[in-house]
Amino acid sequence: MRRLLAPALVVAALGLSACAVRAAAPPATHPASPAAPAGRLAGAPASLRPGVVVYPDVPAARAPAATPHHHHAP
Repeated sequence: MRRLLAPALVVAALGLSACAVRAAAPPATHPASPAAPAGRLAGAPASLRPGVVVYPDVPAARAPAATPHHHHAP
């Protein structure tokens, strides 16, 4: 019984896989597309680059004051 079942399962699996549809290719503007222009992943987008976008209503971040660092006791 087992010898008859295994080939039938293989044939059924091949038949079902032949009916599978291919995934749609992404458009050329999508970064994952091989047709997208070279350099598309180089650097951050313009909105994340410093100085490109200014938010006048958000206070500027200040650097904390440097704390003295001593290696040896005075």
